[in-house]
Amino acid sequence: MPSVGLIGKNGQEVEQEFLRMSGGNINCYHITGDEHGPELDVLVVSGVSPALPEAIPRLTQSGYLVVNADDKAILPNIAPTNVKLITYGFSNKACITASSITDDNMHICIQRGFVALDGAVKDPQEFSATAGTVPPEATLGAAAAWAICG
Repeated sequence: MPSVGLIGKNGQEVEQEFLRMSGGNINCYHITGDEHGPELDVLVVSGVSPALPEAIPRLTQSGYLVVNADDKAILPNIAPTNVKLITYGFSNKACITASSITDDNMHICIQRGFVALDGAVKDPQEFSATAGTVPPEATLGAAAAWAICG
């Protein structure tokens, strides 16, 4: 079973959305400090956090670092690693973006394909997510983690 860590300003909201999308069937950890925890298959970074330098080394060798591309303060805080980088956000350069948002629905677009944890190829595609009570950025971060986990 994949292990997902969430860190940053929208970490709790991303966690809430991710658990809703995954049906609660994936281990999920909201990282708030330098606590030691399990290895992570996916780390979603929604904003700069003092715990970030300690969280990145917890990624497995085949792990994914999922970063909010709209928060320009994050990238300078990420040292080069051997993990796969997936970006999300409203920037047209992000891997996972929103193509439209309504009051109760969000169309999420995978702009560039990648291989998920289960080995399945996620080709560019669009899918819908029910808009919850969290900010759209949190839904995008959760959708990126959900797509990676298969």
